[in-house]
Amino acid sequence: MAWQNSLNDMRDELADVRTRRIKRAEAEDAKLEKLHQDMTDLVESLAVGSLLAEMNATLLDGDGKIESIVSWDEESSDEKPDSDAHLGGYKIRSDSESDTESNLESDDDEDAITTILSWDEDGDREIAVEVILDEEGISLQVNGVEIRPDTEALQQGLLEAFRDELEL
Repeated sequence: MAWQNSLNDMRDELADVRTRRIKRAEAEDAKLEKLHQDMTDLVESLAVGSLLAEMNATLLDGDGKIESIVSWDEESSDEKPDSDAHLGGYKIRSDSESDTESNLESDDDEDAITTILSWDEDGDREIAVEVILDEEGISLQVNGVEIRPDTEALQQGLLEAFRDELEL
């Protein structure tokens, strides 16, 4: 009888622990989903795709290719544009599998939205705009250089990146 009581007590304790774990995981998932939405909102508010499209049309006579990659978007692929992504209608593809137990502290699991303008001019050239989530929060980079998350800074960063790519 004591054995059965001990098992029943353990079962109840285990149920409480499991419930707390599920609630903690749900809270972490909700926080991550909010951060992903904040990243998407930043890309949209800065009109990253439109700025790169203007560069492509004006500087490259439309010969470049624009691609957006959402690292956590496992439903998208190279072949199917994701109309729900709201990234200017450019091709969206998944960069890595979604990790339901992602760790924001890990450098290996950085979440990012990357929009790339690529073209061929004396070799392959590209300008990458990345909105990255790391342990310090959300940041904006152009070709690996961190910049302020505002339109003017992004425009200046894009011009500098283009000059650097062509060694002007």
